[in-house]
Amino acid sequence: MRIVLVRHGEAEPSRGEDSVRALTEAGKAQAVQSAAWLRRQIGDVGTGVKLVASPYLRAQQTAAAFSAALELPVVTVEAITPDTDPRRALESLDSHAQGVEWLVVVSHMPLVAALASWLSEGRVGAGQGFGLAEVRMLEADVPGPGVASLRDRFIPGVSG
Repeated sequence: MRIVLVRHGEAEPSRGEDSVRALTEAGKAQAVQSAAWLRRQIGDVGTGVKLVASPYLRAQQTAAAFSAALELPVVTVEAITPDTDPRRALESLDSHAQGVEWLVVVSHMPLVAALASWLSEGRVGAGQGFGLAEVRMLEADVPGPGVASLRDRFIPGVSG
């Protein structure tokens, strides 16, 4: 299966409640670029793809670009917010991974980096940071600690 980790696009500066920060216009454009890249990687979407996102506004807005590109609904998962422990996040994603070939997860730093580290190295820690709207495609037989390998990645404005 492919586990696709996506960091949200550029968000407004923090002015209060973190969960309601919206994407900037640049962040929306980043999300569209990343979603278009992923669509090309997946090809025909069919029923083997599931799209999940953090409940925070900037992740929901980023996921909306992926939803449009992949023609899929967004499933909100409460336990994938920025400071969630990656082990807990993976447990909450387990039921969403059942029966799919691609699980697309839109969330935040530091969680996406910690998830990538947990999945690929089996280590809980900060992991390698993600750029804005970065997409990392991991492959694993089943999601779990230390069993995934990085297959590809895309960063808007950096990747070709």
